[in-house]
Formats: sequence, structure tokens, C-alpha cells
Amino acid sequence: MRIHTPQPETQPHGANGDKPREPRIRFFAPSELRDYQTDNGLVLCGNAHLMRGEVFVIGGEPGVGKSRAATQLAIAGATGRDWLGLKVHRQFRTMIVQTENGRYRLQQEFAAVNCEGLEDWIRVSEPPPYGLTLSHPEFIADIGAALADFRPDCVILDPWNAATKDSKQGDYSEAFDALRKLLPTGADKPALGIVAHTRKPQPNEKRTGGTGIMHLLAGSYLLTSVPRSIFIMVRGNEDETDDSVVWLNPKNSNGEHAARSAWHRTLEGFTPAADFDWNDFEKPPAERKTVTLEHLAEVLDGGKLELKEAAHRLATLVTINGTSAYRALAADGKFSAHIGREGRFIWFIP
Repeated sequence: MRIHTPQPETQPHGANGDKPREPRIRFFAPSELRDYQTDNGLVLCGNAHLMRGEVFVIGGEPGVGKSRAATQLAIAGATGRDWLGLKVHRQFRTMIVQTENGRYRLQQEFAAVNCEGLEDWIRVSEPPPYGLTLSHPEFIADIGAALADFRPDCVILDPWNAATKDSKQGDYSEAFDALRKLLPTGADKPALGIVAHTRKPQPNEKRTGGTGIMHLLAGSYLLTSVPRSIFIMVRGNEDETDDSVVWLNPKNSNGEHAARSAWHRTLEGFTPAADFDWNDFEKPPAERKTVTLEHLAEVLDGGKLELKEAAHRLATLVTINGTSAYRALAADGKFSAHIGREGRFIWFIP
């Protein structure tokens, strides 16, 4: 049985004196805290990683796949499928308030997924014509009506910098306050997700895990102190054409941290990267191995070569594993325009 704090005979009233309001602060005795039981459905995903009424962050550098991860969370909530390795505990509705992608880009994204069964569970905004004006009465009225109609379990703001003027602490504090005022309270209070940028990498900076990685989030310390759960997505390889990403969970105040994991980023979402080279990922960026066109030309300098032999030579030359070598030589890989093919043989095209 859930224990509630005894309420005074007269409930707090609003400015008109006739409408009860939610208390701005409540206190509990030790036994009440000991015997507290969470409401059914409070935990949405993971080991209390996503909970109704709590804030979480998805961070990463531009273009790494943060928005796609937010979309995949919404799809996971609708379908019950795992989200980047985290179990979804119940079906939930997600509303994404985003300010970057127009309907053309959104059409491309959702054309790549099976929308059957998603209609009643996901809502995505187009960029507001006047920006994310959190304090404007008309914006408050419009988004309030949408929230009341859809009643989301999770609301995601993408990106966070659309809600702040700059990275000063006061602006961040005002943005959090404005968001709290917009969202429903009490039993209807949703989880609030924030998509945020990480700062530009420093030379030879390792981004391989640990709690310190959450401090890569750009801006005020409030962005790491307010959320109960933080996820950071980093590129698996310095090569911008590589589709691998690493998913990190440096903070989870309500449960255990999720182990880091590697994924391939696709139009349909994310698939586990079972072939990921963790040894190479652990190295400082300057020491990581990347296949170049010059490497390819050197390996295939003698003309036609069997794919198996070419992959072996490439792996030896660049000191990468065989899987990475085959990926560099793939028909749909980054060097496809420079590789001729005939059966099991390949050759270099300048």
C-alpha cells in the first residue's frame, strides 16, 4: 500500500481561494519513506533509467544520431521493443518537441520505419515558426492543448539549446522552470527527455566511458545535476563515414548504470555492432586506425585480387581486425566508387 503524507484539513488554495492546488513542498516521516511503493507504470524503460516525472538527457556531438535515438525511444515505447539495449516495461506515449527537422526530413525518417501500430503512441512537432518561445502565452496555450489532448508519458525536447539563449546558469535555470510549468503535474507528469550537444572534442581526448564523460555536455552544470539519468552517444570511429556509435550511461541516480554498448546507425534505427573493435576504440583518437584511399591503392596495386586476400592484406597494412577490413571493402562501403568487382575478385579504380 502506498503511504501518503497526512494532509492538513484545509488544502492549499490558488489565487482565487477556491481551487485546490498541489503543495509546493511535502515532507515524509522515515517509516513513510521506507514503506513507499512506486505506482504501477512509473518506470518506463531500463533499470529506472526513464521514469515518469524525472528528467533524462541524450547527449552527443552534432550528427552522431541523438535525434534518431529519441525517435527510436518513441517507437520502442509504442511497440515494447528494447531501446538501445534497455528493456521497455510497458507501452507508453511519446511527444517529441523538435525545432530542427522540417516535414520533408521527418518524412524521410518515418518512411524508413514501419508505422503500423505507432499512430496512437507518437507525436512529433515541426519546427515552431517563431522558435521555442516557452514563455509566450500563445505558445503555452498551444502546447498545453496538445499535451492535454495526447497525454504523453514521455516528452522529449530536441535540441536543448533551442530553449536557452546561451549557456549561462541563469538561462538554463529559467529554461528548466519554464518546461516544468508547461508540463502536467501530479499523476500525469511525464518523463522529460532533453537532447543536448556535447562540446567539441579536444586533441587526443578519450571518450570511452566513466562518469566523467557526462561533463562533456555543453553548457551549465545544471544539465548534469538536474537529470536523474544521462546517456552519451559518441562515434565509434573517427572516420565520419563509419556508421558505428557507442552508447554510454555515465549517470543513473535511480538504479544501476547500463553497460556501454556499440551499435550500427541505420535509417531504420540501431542494430548491435557485434563486430565492434573495442581495442581500437580505447585508444586516443590520434592512435586510432582509419583506412584511407592510399591504403586501398597500395593493397590493390597489383591488379585483381581475391576479396579474402585483399581483406587480409588491408588488415595487416593498417593493423585493424578482419571485420573492419571487409567493411572497408564492402560493395556499399565508403570506397565503393574506387573498387571494381567481378565474382570474388576486386581491383582498384583511381
